[in-house]
Amino acid sequence: MTSTMRVARAVACASLLAIPATALAGEATIRVEGTTQTVFPETAYVLPAPGTSLQIRDTVDGDVMSVGGRTAAAQLGNASRLHGFGFRFTDWGAYGFGLDLIGVDPSDWNTGPAWFLKHNHRLAAVGAGALDLQDGDEVLWALSPLDSSYEMALAELDVVAPTSPMVAGTPFTVRVDSYDNAGTRTPAAGATVTYRGASATAGADGTVRLTAAGTGAATLAATKTGAVRDAVRTCAHPADDPTACDLPPLPRAAMPGDPRGDEAAAARETIRVPVTIRTAAGEVTISAAVPLPAAGAPPVAIRRTMISGADLTPAEMRRAQGTVASAVAAHLNARASRGEGAFTLPAGVRWQPSWLSGTPYLVPLRQGEAMLGVRSGGPLNTVATRTRVGHLDHHLRRCGLRGDAALARRHGYAIATITPAEVRDPLVQCVTGAA
Repeated sequence: MTSTMRVARAVACASLLAIPATALAGEATIRVEGTTQTVFPETAYVLPAPGTSLQIRDTVDGDVMSVGGRTAAAQLGNASRLHGFGFRFTDWGAYGFGLDLIGVDPSDWNTGPAWFLKHNHRLAAVGAGALDLQDGDEVLWALSPLDSSYEMALAELDVVAPTSPMVAGTPFTVRVDSYDNAGTRTPAAGATVTYRGASATAGADGTVRLTAAGTGAATLAATKTGAVRDAVRTCAHPADDPTACDLPPLPRAAMPGDPRGDEAAAARETIRVPVTIRTAAGEVTISAAVPLPAAGAPPVAIRRTMISGADLTPAEMRRAQGTVASAVAAHLNARASRGEGAFTLPAGVRWQPSWLSGTPYLVPLRQGEAMLGVRSGGPLNTVATRTRVGHLDHHLRRCGLRGDAALARRHGYAIATITPAEVRDPLVQCVTGAA
């Protein structure tokens, strides 16, 4: 039982200690689609360190099996345990992992339907117990009838829609793609797209033109006979109130000569940063609207909702977030060097991007420092961060690493740091991947 929860402990440790996700971990998404409903919506899971072995346990008769920690079998087993949907397998020894059931639906390889595994839109070439996942991979488990070759008879739908919040009343385009077992993409002409209670039919090019409506998050779904459904989350907000989508409020124009208004506007200044990143389709330029840090306010996190300008895969979006964080840090350092007091830091400290639980933050750090936790201003938060530093010291000793954890107060909030910075990755590996 203990080892079956290792991925859960990895996520919990990353949350409790605020240890940043790194290339040692990475994320892969998983989605489970039954015949009539979604068993488990697309969710990103942090992968354990390479070389980790995990034990998974089914929910029917408690069978236990040891599998590679980064395999699709481990991902499914832990998703089942953490989120409470049914899961049963057979350990075929030298032949590996055999899936028998997800949710309440079993696999019937004689008459169908059966559970099929797709990896990055292709029917997996190896079994789930042998399929090692990489950062940015997409996993789909789909219950499908069998074709004449006992392969998956259903195509896979994939909805491509804006992920950034939209102003209500603004038109936008949705594209629905269809993938066959070989991963070949074609337009899903005739697919039904539903959004906020209304339906539309995709044209020959697989696209639908819709208008952002309502306030807050909504599901945009696509279905088609002979295909596995797909859905994405979108969000709309009034033009003058993006807080409906958890965005920073737009700065209010201050009356000339009103110092209180000027200070409020300065504290909520937002800059737009264009950056170019490389994607599978080539180089693309994206834009990010990022609020600048204010002393005593929570540190700035580069959220996916801040980025627009291209349809990006999960891996591409993470690279884009890191690139944006670096660009904004360079912008802040340039302004600090010009003597702008709002961004000036102590000697030897510079604005740097630092990942925390999978999200890049803009943080003031010294050369050779890494961030392992951060809280906003106040004495209680200082105490909480000091406690976190004590936890980090404990894990450094437990993992046999030579490093120093410390509490720093910079720009009005408390930071748990560690030096040398190179210790961070082996510490993350030890905490998230140790037996």
